Amino acid sequence: MASTTSNYHNSLITNSDPALKFFALRKLSTEDGSNEALTAAASELTTSPIVNALTQVHADIHPYHKWCGAHWSLVSLAELGFPFAHPSLPILKEQVYTWLLSAKHLSHIHSIDGRTRRCASQEGNAIFSSVRLNMVDERTEMLVGKLLAWQWPDGGWNCDKHPEAANSSFWETWSPLRALLAWRGYAGSNSALDLAIDRAAEVFLSRQLFIGIHSGQVMNPDFLRLRHPSYWTYDVLVGLELMEAAGKLADPRCKPALAWLESRPLVSGGFPTEVKLFQATNPQGWHYSPVNWGSPSKTKPSPWLTIRAVSLLRKAGRLP
Repeated sequence: MASTTSNYHNSLITNSDPALKFFALRKLSTEDGSNEALTAAASELTTSPIVNALTQVHADIHPYHKWCGAHWSLVSLAELGFPFAHPSLPILKEQVYTWLLSAKHLSHIHSIDGRTRRCASQEGNAIFSSVRLNMVDERTEMLVGKLLAWQWPDGGWNCDKHPEAANSSFWETWSPLRALLAWRGYAGSNSALDLAIDRAAEVFLSRQLFIGIHSGQVMNPDFLRLRHPSYWTYDVLVGLELMEAAGKLADPRCKPALAWLESRPLVSGGFPTEVKLFQATNPQGWHYSPVNWGSPSKTKPSPWLTIRAVSLLRKAGRLP
């Protein structure tokens, strides 16, 4: 598996699309001189159709419109590792912050039985994007404070408004955890932040990233269906990436998820997308993406997903 995977991901580094080439180099290249190659690839990003699509400003589209609103464009650029101060970015950011901090939006945030029922992935993504795209301001820190205040007793977040809901949601916890990890990298550690991160990570680790505590079974079949982009959804690769960022990938409770991921590549060495969350036609439609990230296939690997999976398995010492 290692040789075929290596051959496949090496081909990605020479891909003609500047954004994919840059992503592959940033995540995978370990050769001497790779920084020079990455710098050269970065210089080509402004010619990328993907970057040009994601940096478009649409004043008439709600920031959270799936998947072409400003919120999602910034997340995709942050995940790409976009390294420039593009003139569109502050405009997109203002759309997101104006929405998240509006009186209308804040009026929908309620606590029930002492737990704030909030789609915290929205604030989490805004923090993550602001940090990664070098656009932090006092409002970013304000959103961090909100996340910390909304954290549930078991360590995560949930938007479930049923009073009996007492467990955090994987979907609503992974983005806030990623955000807090990014914030710690930017602002540094403190006891409250470190504790919040450890508690959120435990939500996943206590379930081995996909296995129910009491049932011992897969919690949700979708957790074992890989996709790119993830948007706000969760799968095993997302969980492993989080644990790596948190410095917890060596935790024995990650082993089942790592073994599962290691078993997934095709004969070609790449990893296939199993779920498609977007549609690339009808710009006025829901779930429209300005970027076609690729379709599910049982025989054709996804370059984006392969880059992420190979990078993770390397960091776990499971690939050379």
